[in-house]
Amino acid sequence: MAAVTGRASRLVVVLFASLCIVLGLLASAPSASAHGGTYELSVSPDGAGGLTVLGHYGEDQHVVEEIMDPIATATSADGRTAGPVSLVSSSEGQGVWVTAEPFIPVGDWTVTVSTTVPSAVSVTAEVTVAEPAAPVEAKPVANPKTAAPGVTTWLWFIAGAVAIGVAVLWLVLARAKRQRA
Repeated sequence: MAAVTGRASRLVVVLFASLCIVLGLLASAPSASAHGGTYELSVSPDGAGGLTVLGHYGEDQHVVEEIMDPIATATSADGRTAGPVSLVSSSEGQGVWVTAEPFIPVGDWTVTVSTTVPSAVSVTAEVTVAEPAAPVEAKPVANPKTAAPGVTTWLWFIAGAVAIGVAVLWLVLARAKRQRA
């Protein structure tokens, strides 16, 4: 009888110790606001004639959380120009800026993105905008009764495993409580 109580106590101690370790690691992580040095911009095409720009600090690679004012211009090898275009903050997260609409035609371009806020930074990148691909032909949808197990199956499996774990823990703790009474 005492063995069940001892096991339950050890389980509670192990769970509490694990929680303390996780909280200690989170508390000791360096603060995201402790940045040093200047920030940098990374430019990539969005595949349709627009741009995505990421702002991050050079020393620690943390995202630039401050408001920026990125402006993009593009020049082709044959002298054509596109822009200037102001980028807008993306809903994809802090430090991500995008062009509201495509502005670079098909071809090879040298793109420069510059900001003046929070400080003056500029980056130049080579970008290729390709012809849009032909539409993909629709394929028939598999019969759900014969298809391989999908995400829903795994979710039910995980939910069942969690439910069994909770039930076993409840039984162990209930038995330990009865033993004490």
